[in-house]
Amino acid sequence: MTIDLGWVAFTAIAVLLGMAALGWMRPRRVGITSPQAMLLLGAAGMAAGLAIDAQAMPLVSIASICSGSPRSLWSMLLLHAQLLPWMHAGMWAGGFMAVPLLRKLRPNCRRQYCARVVQNLACSAWMTVGMSVGVLAAAAIVAASGVRPGPAPMFSGMVTGMVWGMVASVALYRLFFLVKDAVPHEAAPHAGR
Repeated sequence: MTIDLGWVAFTAIAVLLGMAALGWMRPRRVGITSPQAMLLLGAAGMAAGLAIDAQAMPLVSIASICSGSPRSLWSMLLLHAQLLPWMHAGMWAGGFMAVPLLRKLRPNCRRQYCARVVQNLACSAWMTVGMSVGVLAAAAIVAASGVRPGPAPMFSGMVTGMVWGMVASVALYRLFFLVKDAVPHEAAPHAGR
């Protein structure tokens, strides 16, 4: 029980730090930032999908399978897609709800990040990969500590990985535009030439 509370505390701290990082990279004018809205909606969809997946297989069994033998990132992604299809569908659907919702709440953001479906796809992909990376890291920590695996480390890894996958995606997005803006543009040719 104490170990589970430790995982819950770790997850809460990791989520708060991730939300702070998203707020720092994308300062808001009013309310939450676009990435924070996408993350919150994605997390809500993830939780709803996980509740459906848990009806097909108990969470303890899913945790046992995920923390079993050592896996590669690719095999963990495939395993997650197989064991937790509704969780992933819910996360993607929830994240995509940010596009129409933010368009309604902020009509001036049509050309900004929150209206860009391609960026939303990239963030969702990074969140998906982050979940598997988080589970692999949690499984490695559990194996090294000799503690019996359970649902708490697996779900802590998934949630932490999802949040920091989003942070990585937004950081790369921001870096792309910083580099793009720093590179001098060629002068446009004169009309008479």
